Amino acid sequence: MNQNLIVYYINQLTLDDAKRLAKQYNVQIDDNEARVIVNFLKKNKNRISKENKNVLLKEARPLLKKSTYDTLVLTINKFL
Repeated sequence: MNQNLIVYYINQLTLDDAKRLAKQYNVQIDDNEARVIVNFLKKNKNRISKENKNVLLKEARPLLKKSTYDTLVLTINKFL
C-alpha cells in the first residue's frame, strides 16, 4: 500500500469512522476502545505496514480487551 495514502487516511480517521469500520468487520468495540484504537493508529501511522503488523499488534495488545484483540487479529490476518 502507498504509505502516503495510509498516513492521510489515518489523519482523517474519527471515532465514528473507527466504530463504523469495526462494525463492518464484525469487531465489537465500545467508545473507549474506539478512542484507544484511533489514538494508537495516529501515534503509529508512519510505522503501519504489512511487514510491521505483528509488532504493532503486540504493542496494541495491552490496550484492548482480549475479545476485541483476538477478533482484530483474525480480521487483520484475513486482509494482510
